[in-house]
Amino acid sequence: MRDTASAVMHLCELGRRYDAAMRIATGLPTLVVAALSVRTAPSPRTAYVLLSIATLWSCVYIYAMRRQPGRWVTAADAFLLAALAASIPWIMTLSRLEQGESWLMPFLSFACVGYQYSVGWRLGALAALLVLGSAVAGTVRALPRQASCDSLITAVWSLAVAALARMLWTLMLRGARIADIAAADAELAQAEQATEAAVRAAKREHNRTLHDTAATTLLWVGLGAHTIPTALLAEQAHRDLDKLLSFEDAETGESDLVPQLRRIIELTAIKVDFSHPVSVPLPRRIAMALTGSTSEALSNIVHHADVSHCRVAVDICDDTVRISITDQGRGFDTGHVPASRHGVRKSILQRITDVGGQAEVSSRPGQGTTIRLEWRR
Repeated sequence: MRDTASAVMHLCELGRRYDAAMRIATGLPTLVVAALSVRTAPSPRTAYVLLSIATLWSCVYIYAMRRQPGRWVTAADAFLLAALAASIPWIMTLSRLEQGESWLMPFLSFACVGYQYSVGWRLGALAALLVLGSAVAGTVRALPRQASCDSLITAVWSLAVAALARMLWTLMLRGARIADIAAADAELAQAEQATEAAVRAAKREHNRTLHDTAATTLLWVGLGAHTIPTALLAEQAHRDLDKLLSFEDAETGESDLVPQLRRIIELTAIKVDFSHPVSVPLPRRIAMALTGSTSEALSNIVHHADVSHCRVAVDICDDTVRISITDQGRGFDTGHVPASRHGVRKSILQRITDVGGQAEVSSRPGQGTTIRLEWRR
């Protein structure tokens, strides 16, 4: 199913990083302007102490925002900035406040916007109200009644800016959730399609297995069971049953290809020259596909090639397994195989291609036939 890095989680991570980036972008200019302005403040020493604490804490805050912090980090930041805002009467000159030139308000305003992108709406709203409420209170306390209220208006307007930031972030989260739902639905649809494809492939394989086993045995009987040794017919039927019973376990485990090929060769009604390595361990599904294709190829030789012997060769080259089935019989035109003949098309070629392998049939009338099966690990 979906990776844990969903759209919502990724967006929240970006929100925290954006909050940290805003703190850097607004904190450095604020620190420079404040350092130049606090010398004329009512209490320069208090201003320097508060600025030093705020700067050190901002470094901690920026680091924490990049590490998925807990809520306590935002709460601590809000309390510290609220204390800084409440100290406006001691760190801000009256003339600047009267002209609406507070160097602190932009910093506090962007900090409250950052809260909306990094925490939930309840904590974000409370933090913004605490910080900007302290700024309003500090500004009101610092300004005389007859003074201009530009700085006060800026502080109140910052609350509206934080609210708008929260609305924007809510819309972005909603879009991310919709994207997650759409992605989950798409994955579910893909899983259902994969399941349906697997079921169809299993049905095709089962039909091919029936064609190569029970249907072939019945064909033997129909052609004249009295010419077939009873022991050979019984062994063929037993092999058919084993193949059908093992069909459900074809997807798991490993199997040695050589004993499986040897068994079908021993049951072939003509002589087969068999060359092979000592052992060819393969995934069971692959071994069954190669064995089934070889079995069908030998069956076609027995019934159509009119020969008394053929050759099966197994080779391993690097990570590739190759099987060649060759006869010197009648041959046929590969471009004019009747649609009713499923043996070559489905039981041999498609069986191999379904497991990621390759199959090739080379034949000409009167010049025999060679079938090459190949599967690369």
